[in-house]
Amino acid sequence: MRILVLNQYFHPDRSATSQLLTELCEDLARHHDVFVVIGRPSYNASEGTASKGLVSKEWHGRVRVARVWSTAFDRSTMGRRLTNYGTYLASSVAGALAVTRPDVVVALTDPPPVGLIGALAARLRRVPFVLVTKDVFPDVAVELGVLRNPVAIRAARLARSGLFDAADRIVSIGRDMDQRLLEAGVPGDKIVTIHDWSDGSVVRPLDAVSSMRATLGWRDRFVVMHSGNVGLSQDLGTMLDAADRLRHEPEVVFAIVGEGAAKAGLERSAAARELHNVAFLPFQDKADLSESLGAADVHLIGLRHGLAGSIVPSKLYGILAAGKPFIAAVDRGTEPDLIANEHACGVRIEPGDPDALSRAVLEMRDADLVGMGKRGREALETRFDRPIAARAYLDLLESVAGAASAE
Repeated sequence: MRILVLNQYFHPDRSATSQLLTELCEDLARHHDVFVVIGRPSYNASEGTASKGLVSKEWHGRVRVARVWSTAFDRSTMGRRLTNYGTYLASSVAGALAVTRPDVVVALTDPPPVGLIGALAARLRRVPFVLVTKDVFPDVAVELGVLRNPVAIRAARLARSGLFDAADRIVSIGRDMDQRLLEAGVPGDKIVTIHDWSDGSVVRPLDAVSSMRATLGWRDRFVVMHSGNVGLSQDLGTMLDAADRLRHEPEVVFAIVGEGAAKAGLERSAAARELHNVAFLPFQDKADLSESLGAADVHLIGLRHGLAGSIVPSKLYGILAAGKPFIAAVDRGTEPDLIANEHACGVRIEPGDPDALSRAVLEMRDADLVGMGKRGREALETRFDRPIAARAYLDLLESVAGAASAE
């Protein structure tokens, strides 16, 4: 079977979507021919590639890569980000048509309009189309205030409806996202829920003190960590507010690990408020995640109020893999809330409430963190490990392609 995948971000880009898609394509390529149409790195544009021309062919292990021309501006402003999106979308048509006729087309929503290219490629090749919804657009942009024009919002939702209609199956990455898709008019029999994952063979609980924790002098500190994208949806301003309230608790330190559009502003705010209990650390490579995630006593998963089901934080699964508990500052009924309740591996608080976060930090300091972490790791191994997700995608794609060939 030949599988054509479209998404702007892939190895060596370091976004969460890129890393997960790279792992998925590697796993699928053990069984079938996988072709992926991607753009140039922009999360870490310094990672140069040898691509030239409109469509450049290369290999990533067993995965056949068509890297199409696109701008690779840093993502610090919306204008630069949209330019990267637009140039990739224009070039991806050529990339999709340059690939040998596939048996199934898969598109992710990064950027959201790439699904339209996937739907077009599937229609032209007369093969089934599977859409993987990493986020529900334009709901995210509307909630964050990035998209406000009523005409543009209506146009985006109309395009989304057409995209949902064109898909033979729509993969949702969380039960809260299932509900959001149903509310958007997607028939229930078209939705397939496959959670994101972490590679439990790479990210593991530590047997000793984290080297990062030791290097930073945190052996005797209580470390509350956000690790991942430092963007607008995580509401990390609330984390700074909680740090302000706990500035007189010398044992507690807050760590923000990663890069993103909101980081510079958070650093300026922390400096202006003289929050000496807040540390900013750079992006950590996958190979270092056990040490990095293991440096925390408890992790923070933040998601702005109103984004439930539009985004499902993939960082949750790395936390489970590392055997660490978490505080989820999320709306009730979101995937982190459900998993915390089902496995007793975390607690939920209302998002945007620094007083609630401060109290939760102090309560977690006295909780059975080891037990919570062990239960989280058990959840990872039984439900959210990489091979489990890969098998689910493989079964889905073989089923969809098989049904189409039988017609």
